[in-house]
Amino acid sequence: MLPRPVRSTFTAALLLLAVSPAAATAQVVLEEQSDFGPALARMGDNIYLSWTGRDSKINVMRSSDGIDFRAKIILEERTANPPTLASLGDRLFLAWTGRDGKINVMRSEDGIDWGGKITMEEQSLSDPGLVSLEGRLFLVWRGRDDKINIMRSSDGIDWGGKVTLEEQTLVRPAFTSMEGRLFVAWTGRDGKLNVMRSSDGIDWGGKVILEERSNVGPGLATFDGRIFLTWAGRDDKLNVMRSSDGIDWGGKVTLEDQTQDAPRLTALNERLYLAFTGRRGNEKLNVRRSADGIDWR
Repeated sequence: MLPRPVRSTFTAALLLLAVSPAAATAQVVLEEQSDFGPALARMGDNIYLSWTGRDSKINVMRSSDGIDFRAKIILEERTANPPTLASLGDRLFLAWTGRDGKINVMRSEDGIDWGGKITMEEQSLSDPGLVSLEGRLFLVWRGRDDKINIMRSSDGIDWGGKVTLEEQTLVRPAFTSMEGRLFVAWTGRDGKLNVMRSSDGIDWGGKVILEERSNVGPGLATFDGRIFLTWAGRDDKLNVMRSSDGIDWGGKVTLEDQTQDAPRLTALNERLYLAFTGRRGNEKLNVRRSADGIDWR
């Protein structure tokens, strides 16, 4: 039997910046800390935030507005990397790389009670990525040989259809879906950001190599009919770009916020949310939101 998660009624202490009843954007700084970037996903009317605590345990919280995060639970699962989240229907899925390097997946109907854990034989030195498309979950990870791998599942338990791309990365790839297509983004071995797309998760093409560079993995999300890409630049500043097809990218915005870990994106209720961990010495979890992906004040 899986251990029950530790429940808490703790409501994260946070700092609100530039918030008013009519404000389109805001930033919150949680008291929670991590040595890695957090995970972010939407299910129903909530967004869920997950991270690896300083004790290596996986944590999950939720929010209906991206400002007030609550219902924190601490799982007994441990990892030396950040976790990842995605929803499929009325279930939330959590994936992570165990201390033995094997990839694990669990599921929950409310983000509090977790079960159905499976441990795959697939291994990685980094955290995996998850996304859903047309009734299936897709998992992406960096193999031990640094090649990008993708598998799919209809229930998060039985996984198959493994595809190994020739593309290589030293960090986690990112996943999103839009209009019947999957999009994967990664930081190449040369530090440049790359994007590819697929209609089935098997055949991949349309590769784009951007001139943007990063030392960590990027984040991807779909919002308002466009794909948004985020990354930490070589100066550690957060950046966001957008595209309507995953090929032509523009509208780059550079924030003053800095991170040395991979940021994440998700969307809820006409807002785009950006989650990241502060720089070394101030590793608190941050969440910013924007109504257009441009103005993040």
